[in-house]
Amino acid sequence: MTIKCLAFDLDGTLLRSDKTMDPRTVHSIKKAMAQGIHVVIASGRDKNGCKFVYEPLELDKGNHFLALVNGQIIYDFKNLEYDLDDVLTNEDAIKIQRICKEFNVEGIFQCGYDFYSYVSSLNRMKKKVKSLIFNEPEDYGLKAGIENRNFINLPYKENEFTQDINKVIMVHSKSFFEKNLDDLKKALCDYDVLLIGPEWLEIMPKGVNKASALRKITKKLGITMDEVMAFGDAENDIQMINECFGVAMGNAMDEVKDVAKIVADTNDNNGIGKIIDEYVLKSIY
Repeated sequence: MTIKCLAFDLDGTLLRSDKTMDPRTVHSIKKAMAQGIHVVIASGRDKNGCKFVYEPLELDKGNHFLALVNGQIIYDFKNLEYDLDDVLTNEDAIKIQRICKEFNVEGIFQCGYDFYSYVSSLNRMKKKVKSLIFNEPEDYGLKAGIENRNFINLPYKENEFTQDINKVIMVHSKSFFEKNLDDLKKALCDYDVLLIGPEWLEIMPKGVNKASALRKITKKLGITMDEVMAFGDAENDIQMINECFGVAMGNAMDEVKDVAKIVADTNDNNGIGKIIDEYVLKSIY
């Protein structure tokens, strides 16, 4: 097995529970990069949301990539280029708003750095009370990281969008998604519906995912998907885990472990570093 590219999801994978990178993991990644291995950060986040990771790894100084918004946007550090895949339209927004209303769930429409929250007045009030009690931001931290990010409350009616919509996030309780996930996926069958965490669901255009981004990147690099080792933990990682030499984190969802070639240690215990050392750098950690 020859690995020429490493692809990492962030939350629950490259990032520990406290949202930092393990120095041992960083050391292993940098050793791999020194041997000419390319690195891709494959995340649901946008470019600014990845800055605190790609800068210390110095990805901006080499032939490395970001696969952003679950693979919808690719950023090429070497050539300073963006590549944009399909986005959601205003027609999609109307359909998804109706489904949000039907299931009484908050929908957050991401349009670049603008996040539009669609939720009933009662649930908006409940969210405000919850945020006061638990000292959590009402914007779920989506405004963090850049000054011109906006979190905007929409009226609870059918709203028209003139901006491209990157994705829609649905936020509710763990018990809600356990009860309603199958029905939500059925109602949203025209889209890719991905459970990212127990209280967090993301809706993407059909066929736009981290694997589709990696296919474009590997073509650019002149390598194959078999030469990519991809690490992940959630449903938005399944496609790339399945198409590459896939590694599920020890803390990953069972669905991810089921399609992975191997299961690593957890994100809090240098799972990535150990696998890189053993399988890529050929030195058992």
